[in-house]
Formats: sequence, structure tokens, C-alpha cells
Amino acid sequence: MKSFFYGMKFVLKKSLILLKKIQQLMKNLKTNLLSLLLLSLSTLSFAQIEFGVKGGVGLSNTTIVHGVSKERFGFTGGAVAKYQLTNKNENHYLQAEVLYSNQGEFSLYKEGGEKYKAFLNYVNVPIMYKYYFDDQGKDFFVEAGPQLGFKVSEKFDEDEPERTNNVPKSFDLALNIGGGYSINRQIEFNLRYQYGLIDTYDYNRWNNGNNRSSMLSLSVLYFIK
Repeated sequence: MKSFFYGMKFVLKKSLILLKKIQQLMKNLKTNLLSLLLLSLSTLSFAQIEFGVKGGVGLSNTTIVHGVSKERFGFTGGAVAKYQLTNKNENHYLQAEVLYSNQGEFSLYKEGGEKYKAFLNYVNVPIMYKYYFDDQGKDFFVEAGPQLGFKVSEKFDEDEPERTNNVPKSFDLALNIGGGYSINRQIEFNLRYQYGLIDTYDYNRWNNGNNRSSMLSLSVLYFIK
């Protein structure tokens, strides 16, 4: 009976030692797998992301809000990051941008009247799906996607007739569509149309109806290789 208990004690002791070794092995395995996964994701992400800069000009307008509207000529520019969506080919991309953009309009109280400044400046964040028609060299592309806009400044002529009624919102939401031409995926020419999905202005006294901003821009992109 005594030898039986000694035998059980020996087996239990060895089992506990084996269990500790298994636990340590599993812990090391989890650590190694996590490290490998993070390294793989990091390598994959940075390998498929391209960074660049963008600059151009645009014509913007806002419907209805200031009686008769005339386009504002302005500038747009900022940073770009492009992510390759698949390893099978180099046609499909997701492109995010952070752009400073001159928008707004010249307002005319009536046709042929004096022009008044109604300028709005935004930091825009477009998220675009981008498709290249070829996967090498020089080729055309199309793009589409939503855009968030954050108003950073405004400029109105003090004697603008509707100045006290129109209150520009601090946030804008738009849909972009466009296309362009790429030279070796490094230099690109981009024509884009931006259409507002929500009203640009609120009103103090009377509501003139839906007022949406729009802009047609022509830009040049340069990706850092």
C-alpha cells in the first residue's frame, strides 16, 4: 500500500512537470505566432502603401443660396496615400487624401449686379476606389468615393445682401467621381467632380431650399518611389 502511494506521488509529480512544460511551450508558441503575425501585417501594409503629394486648381459653386451664383477659382493640395487591394494584379487601389481646398462662390444679388465674396475653405478627406485599366506603364484610371469636409475658414464681404441670413455649416459630405492618366504610376493627371450630399448653409430667417456645393478640379499627383 505504501509503495502504491509513492508510485502515485511520483506519477503526479511528473505529470505536473510535464503540464508546466506544455504551458510554457504554448505560451512561447502564442508569443512567436503573434510576433510573426504582426511582422507579416507590418511588412504587407508598408509594402502595399504608396505616399505622394497632390496639387491643382478648381472651380467651385453653391446652388440657390445667394440668389445668382458665380464660380470661384481656387486651389487645392495636400497629401495622398494609395493602398493596393490585391496581389493578383495592380489594377485595384484604395486612395485616401487630406487636401486643403478653396471653395465657395461669388454671389450676385441679381443678374448683372455687383459680385460679393462668399468664400469657404475646407480640409477635405476623400476616400476613393481607384481602378487602372492596365497593370503596367502608362494607362488611364477611373475613381469614385465619398468625401468628408471640415470648414477651417470663411470670408464674406460685409455688405453682401444675404450675409446675415446664411450660416455656413462646419461639416460637409460629398461624393466624388473622376478619372485621369498615369505615367508609370508615379506622375498622374486627375480630373474630378465633387458634388455635395448635404446642405452647405443653415438659415437664420428664411429657407431658400436645398443648397449644395460642387467643384470641378484638375490636379497633378506625384507618388514617392
